[in-house]
Amino acid sequence: MDKKVYYGEYTLKYWIELLLKKDLELPDYQRSFVWSEEQVKGFVKGIQEDGFVPPVTIGVCNIGGENHNLILDGQQRLSSLLLAYFKAFPKKDVFPRGGEDLSLADGAAEEEDGEPDVEYINWSLRMFADKGPVEQNVRDYITATQYNHVDYGVTPDFFETKFIPFSFIIPNAADEAEQHEFYSTVFRNINILGTPLEPIESRKSLYFLKSELKDFFDPECCRGYKIELVGKNQMFDFVRAMALLSQFRKEGRSNRLAQSYKPRMEKYYEEYIYSVVKDSPDSMFAQFSTYIPNKDFAPRIVKLQRSLQGLHYDQLHFTSIIDADVYMLGLIYQTVIRGKDIDLTRGAELKSALQRKINVYKADQSHKGSPSLFKHMRSRVEYSITTFNRYAL
Repeated sequence: MDKKVYYGEYTLKYWIELLLKKDLELPDYQRSFVWSEEQVKGFVKGIQEDGFVPPVTIGVCNIGGENHNLILDGQQRLSSLLLAYFKAFPKKDVFPRGGEDLSLADGAAEEEDGEPDVEYINWSLRMFADKGPVEQNVRDYITATQYNHVDYGVTPDFFETKFIPFSFIIPNAADEAEQHEFYSTVFRNINILGTPLEPIESRKSLYFLKSELKDFFDPECCRGYKIELVGKNQMFDFVRAMALLSQFRKEGRSNRLAQSYKPRMEKYYEEYIYSVVKDSPDSMFAQFSTYIPNKDFAPRIVKLQRSLQGLHYDQLHFTSIIDADVYMLGLIYQTVIRGKDIDLTRGAELKSALQRKINVYKADQSHKGSPSLFKHMRSRVEYSITTFNRYAL
């Protein structure tokens, strides 16, 4: 895409004014705050010592017919700037990571990888910006019960005499969808000061490609389902399910699902999202409009919700991706992809059959210990679809 890029720098105080006036905005898909108090102090010290600070990247994007200045890169830096200005740091126990911020389940986390988790808190600079533009309103909002008072060691003239650079992008395209695709790509290609994006963060930037599909990729009726692993929970991944099931729909078999995408499954899910957005007939997945007539997905999601409620899935406890796949994949295939209802009068019989198969899978030490292996995943897909087919109306 043809674009103009402008470069410059603002004083720290001017950045704060822009944020509190909401002249700069975080896209909905932007991550929560991930820096620690020590990282904020290190960032402030670096500015004091005139160290190099990467520029904040701002993009002008047309949303609903109006131009918005989106923060594409630099949220952690600008958040730290606000915290330093107001001498505060959010308490982790007051802003715990919410259910929607849980990592996505694919079975791999059940196998030890030794990788430490990034610590997130459910806080962002929007919380201060929403109280602006008057600074005193923000100060009144900051209470000792929610924030620690922190001395970042700055002098009164610090915010007037120090600068953070920027790059300002203006695309030469009036088409809103084209701009969204461009900025989604820009955001996902950025590694924010060495803290990599989690899959769910990368996904949310893809939903930005076509905002009307957000409720398809992230249906409310599936948000409450979690895989209850020891020490932490994971969120049921609807996009993962749809990617696998859409490929199954096209090929009619499970033995090639996600072939060649191990260990880069996130790329596989991204390809599925692109195929839906573009309604592509030539991808590895079934064309979206061939199984969702007129792309009207809402009635299918209603069918899924009705079945989840009628089968009393709220009473289930998924303790492994094995449980989640067996119970969910066939149900989603029948209701969302095939548009079928489930015979709820035989619900107890259906759930009993599913649980027996789960017990068999878990009795297999290979399957239980490495549920993310493709051969095990494909077996669960095949079994769940076949079983729910017997109960589809």
